[in-house]
Amino acid sequence: METVISRIAAVLGVLATLATLVMMIGIVVDVFFRALYDRSVPGILELSESALVAAVFLGMAYTGATNSHIAVDLLTEKLPERPRQVAVTVAWLATVPILAWMLWATSQRALAATAENELRMGLVNWPLWPARWLIVIGLAAMLLVALMNVVRVLRGGTVLGEDSPEHLPDSPVHPIEYVEK
Repeated sequence: METVISRIAAVLGVLATLATLVMMIGIVVDVFFRALYDRSVPGILELSESALVAAVFLGMAYTGATNSHIAVDLLTEKLPERPRQVAVTVAWLATVPILAWMLWATSQRALAATAENELRMGLVNWPLWPARWLIVIGLAAMLLVALMNVVRVLRGGTVLGEDSPEHLPDSPVHPIEYVEK
């Protein structure tokens, strides 16, 4: 199961990276278009907004699976191993119900948006419902990562990505590859 979750996270991480590239290229094209023609490219703003949603929410699971999310460990790094592990366990245990609630709420909103064919009115009419489903997919994948991390820490292990060679000097192995072995 851990391998499946890691692969899902890796695929979504690649898609998040591609969304970032799409957003970046779109904005660059728009800047040049504005410089040349003194107006925006129709649809670039809407495309960039949807790409930003994809980059953020599809990237969450990869970040969780590689333990590369932003963390403030000023206190926990000074704790002995057992209290540190308890703090990590409590944090991931708190994360699961929050993600489950967010997943439920965003799923309801995505269903409604799909039924209504929700659009954003701008230079072009842009469908919003696909981006709402990207949020659901990203939260679902992050919930799987959170559940896996809870299982790992309750068994006395470390969270996904923490025991990877990424934390060792000069390691050529990628964290996702290490989890699969």
